[in-house]
Amino acid sequence: MKPLHPIPQCVDCLMSLAKDVATLAASANPGIIEKVESISREIIEDAANNQSSSPQIANRILREIRQFTRVDDPYAEFKSREMAQARKIFSQLKDHAAENLRSRVCLAALGNSLDFFKNPAQALADIPHQFGNGISFYYDNLDQLEAFLANKPQRVLYLTDNAGEIFFDIPLYDYLKQYCQRLYLVVKGGPSLNDLTRAELQSAKLEDRFDTVADTGTDGAGIDWDNVSREFLDLVASADLIISKGMANFETLYPKTITAPSFYLFKIKCEPIQNYIQAPVNSFLAIWKAGNSEC
Repeated sequence: MKPLHPIPQCVDCLMSLAKDVATLAASANPGIIEKVESISREIIEDAANNQSSSPQIANRILREIRQFTRVDDPYAEFKSREMAQARKIFSQLKDHAAENLRSRVCLAALGNSLDFFKNPAQALADIPHQFGNGISFYYDNLDQLEAFLANKPQRVLYLTDNAGEIFFDIPLYDYLKQYCQRLYLVVKGGPSLNDLTRAELQSAKLEDRFDTVADTGTDGAGIDWDNVSREFLDLVASADLIISKGMANFETLYPKTITAPSFYLFKIKCEPIQNYIQAPVNSFLAIWKAGNSEC
């Protein structure tokens, strides 16, 4: 599948993102916000000529804002609230997750309802009801994941997404641990919107909860292949399976040719992704992609 290039709806979203991040970073200085919006427009116009993806453009904008405002992590307080709210909701549900793979995948997918454009309490409010009623996947390749796990893969990477989402990932992580020799929880290597980093794991006292925590070696939405570390590239090259959470990870990993099979778990939150994957907005997807060695 070809990379998803920005369309007008993406431009509107990117400009909204730039304004939101600038406001968080420099709320007391309207002049900075105006300057950031001007810089963002220039980046978007330049990127249109280079056929950059939306995550690539977002990453350029985020780094410009960081340099301009000198605020390293504008979403630090947002992530703290998100994790507190997610922990609260998860505590109500964790004892109701069944032992089987499907139940745990459903819970992990519901965690992807979190969004940097939404108040965490609002994003999570309906999760108990949805989990109680059960969710279905518009594309459901869970059988392929289950069959692959039965062969006991040696090295599995679990690519995380939003900070608060990690609580909903824990039951699935524990399930996967039973079927692989080594499971890596992969976080972002630096602040990127409301994505999970080591700092959030440490503040929530969760880092010791996972056997091996790795990171991408860089900040940025999705996987910023131009800036990731050699260590991360080596992990991807040696992986037997990659579990990928969230839309930005899907956008940046799915079109790429990699050796290992990959499994994508996310909720569609916008029209461009709806059109790209041909699935409705707000639907949940559980997509298997064969690795290059299987093709």
